[in-house]
Amino acid sequence: MTDILFTKHTVALDSGLVTYLKGGEGRPILHLHSAGGPRVSPAIRMLAGRHAFYMPATPGFNATAEHPTVRTMVDLAELAAKFARAVIGGPCDVIAESFGGWQALWLAVRHPDLVGQLVLQAPAGLRTEGSGGLPADPVERMRKLYALPERAPKETRTPEVLAENQRQRDRYVGGISLDKALEAALPGLKARTLIVFGTADEVVPIDCARRLTAGIPHAHLSYIWGAAHVPEWDQPDRVARLIGAFLEHGEAFVVRRPGGT
Repeated sequence: MTDILFTKHTVALDSGLVTYLKGGEGRPILHLHSAGGPRVSPAIRMLAGRHAFYMPATPGFNATAEHPTVRTMVDLAELAAKFARAVIGGPCDVIAESFGGWQALWLAVRHPDLVGQLVLQAPAGLRTEGSGGLPADPVERMRKLYALPERAPKETRTPEVLAENQRQRDRYVGGISLDKALEAALPGLKARTLIVFGTADEVVPIDCARRLTAGIPHAHLSYIWGAAHVPEWDQPDRVARLIGAFLEHGEAFVVRRPGGT
């Protein structure tokens, strides 16, 4: 795997400064991170051989400044739209994980002109009340996130930064596990969508995958066997191949054409 350099940048938007990572070459991809914060996974490095990744940090995550006017998941979607227009220059494909998937869904609903193809990895925001979620105990939390803990990234951030990331996540989510407004809006989502779930995911239960495929008109659901909640780390080769094929083939990936292979 080629070691592609990811560099750190900032952009001034009307609500404040946004820090982001950029790496790779090719068709642009906006990557929206999980509640763990922005991290360059092995799967992203593989895909960056053919795509330019733009990976903004949610305000308040990883010791970045809060934006006083950005308070909700819908606000974050609006911020992502402004970022895409200012930094990427317009429409792009979007890949999003968990917390970022919630944001990406609102982005695709509210700004269909900006989202080309959409990849959602176990997106949050559509859990039935009382199901899934992450435990507070660090050992149990790691077990829920990774089917293969030895593949988890080495943690370099301080406990204080990690705790603040969690506080920021809770602030944006506002105690909601099932975003009923988002669920009602899913049938209006126009982007061709790949939904990816690990078969061992206990954080976002599989019934959420069914809710997404039932609601999104142009959706394809794929499972990564043996992966838990973070398939980009558990099974990077499989995830990169799956997402790469979807981004390259588009409709032909979802609907096999006559005579296709």
